[in-house]
Amino acid sequence: MQRAEALTIADQIQRFSGAHAKAATVNGVSWRYYAFGAGSVIFMLPGGLRRAAYLFEVIEQIARRHAVIAVDLPPVMSFDELVTGFDTILHAEGVGCCAVFGQSYGGLLAQAYAACRPHVVERLVLSSTRPADYGHVWLPLEQLAMLLVRVLPDRGLRRLIGVLLARVLTVPDAQRDEWRRAVYSTLENDVSRRDVMSYFAVMADIIRRHIVYREAFRTWHGDVIVLAAVNDPSQRRGDRARYEALFGRSVTTIGLGTLGHTAALMDPGHYAELVERALTC
Repeated sequence: MQRAEALTIADQIQRFSGAHAKAATVNGVSWRYYAFGAGSVIFMLPGGLRRAAYLFEVIEQIARRHAVIAVDLPPVMSFDELVTGFDTILHAEGVGCCAVFGQSYGGLLAQAYAACRPHVVERLVLSSTRPADYGHVWLPLEQLAMLLVRVLPDRGLRRLIGVLLARVLTVPDAQRDEWRRAVYSTLENDVSRRDVMSYFAVMADIIRRHIVYREAFRTWHGDVIVLAAVNDPSQRRGDRARYEALFGRSVTTIGLGTLGHTAALMDPGHYAELVERALTC
C-alpha cells in the first residue's frame, strides 16, 4: 500500500477553504467568509494578506468551543463598505453581538468597527497590532502608498509586498520555505492590485474621517485584550498606555513570548489557547 503524501500548507489552506467557505454579495461586492462551531461568537478579521484561511489551524481549534465567523477582506475602497459587509454577514448568521478579534491590519479594523458599532462589539481581542487612533499626519503616507500601488508593475508590486511580509513573518524554521511558497502563491493568484489598493484606501478613510478616537468609545463598555509578543516589530513599548488613553480604561495584556508577529503560524495550538483565554478573562 502506498503511503499518502502529506498535504502542503497551501493544500491545507485550500482544503479548509473548500470545506468551510460561504459566500455573500453585499451591494454588488462579493464576500467570502467561514462560519462554524457553536457557543459564544468570535468574529475574526485577518491581517494584511486579507485571507482568513491562513489561520485555519487556530480557527479549527477555537471552533471546538466557540462559534467562529472569519471573513476574507474584499477589495473595497471605504471603511463604510467593510462595515456594511460585516453587518450583513453577522445578521445572516443570526448574531446580534459578539467578541471581535483582529490580527495586525485586522486589529486596526476591529477598533474602527467597535467605534462605529459599540452595540455589536462585546469585547476586542487585538493581536499583533497597534492603537488605531492615527492622526492626519499619517494621511500623506497612505496616499503615497496608494500612488505607488497604482504605478508599480505587477511583478514589482508583488515582489515588494512579499519582501515586506517576509520581514514580519514568523514561522517554524522547518516550515519557512513552505509558508513562503503559500504566501507567494496567494499573492500571485488570489490578491489583486485592487486588494492592495484597498489596504491603504480603507486606512486613509479611517484616518481622514477620524473614526477612531477617545470620544467614540465613551459609551462603549466592552473589555479590551491585547496579545503582544516581545519580538513583534509592529508593536511598541508605549502601546498599552495609548490603548488605555484611547479606550478610557485599563486593558488586559496577554504575552505571546517570542512567537513574533504571526504567532498564529509559529505555534497555532498555543496561540489558539491564548485567544480562548482572551475570550474568557
